[in-house]
Amino acid sequence: MLNAGEEHFDMLAYDTKVLPAQTDNHILWCCHAEALDDLGQYEDAVKAYRQALKIKSDYKDAWIGLGAVLCDKLEDYSEALTCFENALRINYLDDFAWYNRGNVLEKLERCEDALACYDIVLKLNPDDENTWYSRGWLLYEMGDLQAAIASYDQSLKFKPDDDSTWYNKACCHAVLGDVELAIDCLQQAILLSPNQYRQSAKTEAEFDQIRDHARFQKLIKP
Repeated sequence: MLNAGEEHFDMLAYDTKVLPAQTDNHILWCCHAEALDDLGQYEDAVKAYRQALKIKSDYKDAWIGLGAVLCDKLEDYSEALTCFENALRINYLDDFAWYNRGNVLEKLERCEDALACYDIVLKLNPDDENTWYSRGWLLYEMGDLQAAIASYDQSLKFKPDDDSTWYNKACCHAVLGDVELAIDCLQQAILLSPNQYRQSAKTEAEFDQIRDHARFQKLIKP
């Protein structure tokens, strides 16, 4: 039996073998691009996505895949933004394209525009936990801590055991001076992931105001 890695390489070899004979198959080029992305061959993945788009310029998934590699792996945010905008020209109601557009705008420090994208996603899909989380993080970065907490609360409705959401919410409450709420949230984060958050809480600047509190001190002890 092949392990997952061996099977993946075999699929990539198959794709490489058949691609020259099937240059009109945009879906195959996209599958090839995804395999290359998984293998860390990002420049080649970009070339494969571009080949798919040469064949079918209105293939939305190729624009989104290309944008994701450019944004997340190659940090070419301007080109990634163009990709997601092209995807939205094809389908204006694609919530995943809006989310990715928001993500790249956040990278470009266009925070208000990014927030508008996340709000559109949530109009299209109010149950999108990832977007509620990303919106919370963005609002925290923008200094609107109460709104960030409200977004994190929405995120926790759909994923109540997400340790990072509890931790980020604790940071917000701590900066606002809500000592008991901050410690309650931090306690939840530590219960879910004790090694990570007990250690990070020791040096997190956001907890400086509550660091001497007896409950906080008890939480961060091994």
